[in-house]
Amino acid sequence: MSAMLNRVDGGDGGEIDAASLGNNSVDSSFFNRVRSIDSNVAIMAFEYLVGNGKLSMEDADEAIRLAAGGGANANANDGAMDAAGHGPVGGGDVGGGGGGKVTPSSSFSSSYSNNNGASGHAIITKAKTDSTGTSRRRRRLRADATKTTRAHYRTRHVALQFSYDGTEYSGYAQNVGVLDDNSVEKDLFAALERTNLLVMPVMVEEVDGGRTTNVTSARAASMYSRCGRTDRGVHAHGQVIALRLKSAFPPNVRLANVVVGGEEGGGNVATDVNVDDPSSSWSSSSILDEDALPRNSIDGLDCFVPPSSSAVRRTIVEYDYPRILNGVLPPAIRVLGWCPVTSEFSARFSCRERTYRYFFPRRNLDLDLMACGLRYMMGKHDFRNLCKMNVEQVYNFERVLIRGKVVSPQVVHEVRAHTSDDDDDDHDDASAAPPVSSTSMSTMSPSPRDMCHVEIVGRAFLWHQIRCIMSVLFYVGRKLESPTLVRDLLDVDANPAKPSYEMASEAPLVLHRCSYGNNLTFGRTVRNLWDATKVLERRWEGHAISAERARDELDSLRAETEVRWTDLMDFVERIADGRRGARGGRRGQRAGSGANDKADGGDVRSGLIRRRGGADTISWGSAVEVIEGALAGVHPHPPSGCGGHLPRGQTESSVHVPIMERSRGTTYEEKVRSILSSSGEGAGGGIAGGGDRVKSSKRKERYEENIIRKRKTAEEDKAFYDRMLRQGGSSSWQ
Repeated sequence: MSAMLNRVDGGDGGEIDAASLGNNSVDSSFFNRVRSIDSNVAIMAFEYLVGNGKLSMEDADEAIRLAAGGGANANANDGAMDAAGHGPVGGGDVGGGGGGKVTPSSSFSSSYSNNNGASGHAIITKAKTDSTGTSRRRRRLRADATKTTRAHYRTRHVALQFSYDGTEYSGYAQNVGVLDDNSVEKDLFAALERTNLLVMPVMVEEVDGGRTTNVTSARAASMYSRCGRTDRGVHAHGQVIALRLKSAFPPNVRLANVVVGGEEGGGNVATDVNVDDPSSSWSSSSILDEDALPRNSIDGLDCFVPPSSSAVRRTIVEYDYPRILNGVLPPAIRVLGWCPVTSEFSARFSCRERTYRYFFPRRNLDLDLMACGLRYMMGKHDFRNLCKMNVEQVYNFERVLIRGKVVSPQVVHEVRAHTSDDDDDDHDDASAAPPVSSTSMSTMSPSPRDMCHVEIVGRAFLWHQIRCIMSVLFYVGRKLESPTLVRDLLDVDANPAKPSYEMASEAPLVLHRCSYGNNLTFGRTVRNLWDATKVLERRWEGHAISAERARDELDSLRAETEVRWTDLMDFVERIADGRRGARGGRRGQRAGSGANDKADGGDVRSGLIRRRGGADTISWGSAVEVIEGALAGVHPHPPSGCGGHLPRGQTESSVHVPIMERSRGTTYEEKVRSILSSSGEGAGGGIAGGGDRVKSSKRKERYEENIIRKRKTAEEDKAFYDRMLRQGGSSSWQ
């Protein structure tokens, strides 16, 4: 650490050589304290000195090289810095090959930039003053990835698997450039920058106001791809991304031909060799290429690392990327595993299956009917009536659902497509719907509070497709619609326009798994999974306690509270009258429907009087049963999938309107014609305002870019996906 303080501001603007002070000028206890502090504190001290112009960037880099053991000739072997400890910052006891607790990145300048600039390349301004008080030339420095960063570290193309609770997030994808963006992706990239794992973007140096712009974004530089894009409030248990990250292995490290086990970040020195001696072990060893690197964070390699003229033999273990990131990520996001992948691997296009789960309480749902509705969706169908059409980006609404389940504590209902082979197998004939197989799981009696879920597995999904599917299945489960409603919605020839219905809530929806077949095997460490499990257990306990408190309050209210019979009868009669009026209004709109409705009509009050007997009061639990028995379909809980509240405009007196009798939206063809014909005309053929003209023009540009210019033939699509589905990687546990 004394070498790191080699040039420190003396307090009056001049610079003092700390080494020239000697032991008489600086008490030895000072350096003892420096050696004992956490490395994060040392890094913050560097940031303070550089940021306030008290320490030059060049001197900071030189000090780190000297402290790393490079000596005065460290510039001759810049790459040796990595082996001496250049690695990610943060995340607890982590580090590079040097075995330090927390170590800086490949150069101090890139470390400082990543920790202080929102975009990962903050501009640092430094001013010096001479004895006359005249300002010297001000220099604005940017980290130049090609000169000061990339030459000093190795990168690897890796896949990361992680989970997140999307409750407080605006969605997974980041709205780049939006200041108040609150996405999972934003937090993820902030963690990658903070830990210095992210590949630095290409930038140039600015001197004396001269400017040459040649910037590549960090995402493009890292070859970033993501498997799924979840909406606001949606969660994920098995999201996958792929990108290039910095490695613990320096670019010029050579294999010592010994494979050993070790701790991540370990650095057991074995022996030194002369790199100039042709008879040394260094000369006979080979430089490691990316394919030869360890494929997990457990197995280490015995390597020769050249900090200067002599190479150090050292055991290097790859960074535990999940644990490093979890050290700085919010608890809502947990990285679970990683593995190296091929250069062409795409987290999106190499994925074979995506699994979604939607959780809900049983309530009064008929799960058998829901499974019957789900079976019509298996195979390849056009789902334009079961999604939100984004015609500016999508022209093909056919998707393949491979299998599905309706799961309760008692029974699992499962449906499978006839085949999950290539899309050439056409299974959109409704008559070919597969049968439902049911497996008993428990003999316990069903309860309205049983937690159930629907699982849907497909190759790819449309915008809001799962939430639309669940909304329709809930109508079927509540016996408001027949399972054949699904068949009707999938018949886009007969029904080209989507009828109006509410989507199911986003809160219970989870991207459960992204599957890559046998092409991808994630590596995990016990230490990271233990820490992640502790976070998830705390999250579960908080939710479980809240749910139990609510259950206890409900049970107490039902058992310990009474109401008057007369008040109960007035309540039921008022709702029954409202429902009769609503049904009567609909009869007036439907010719030939004049039958008297007796479901909620007739002498409701007389029936309640007979049930009352001579009692004046009734317990609240029994009163709820009376209300549910007298008014079919009325319950104190909201309909399943509504996020804990009644749908917009719905009350206890509302009457269900069959979905196929509701108003329809515009068809896909009508939407496309509207986009292509937009030339400044507003609604009704008038001239649109300036804002409308700009909006219409942008919609047309997006459609032409995504649908017309980027559209591929079926043969091109097939060749592309065949190649991408062969990509992958493994953690090589064996």
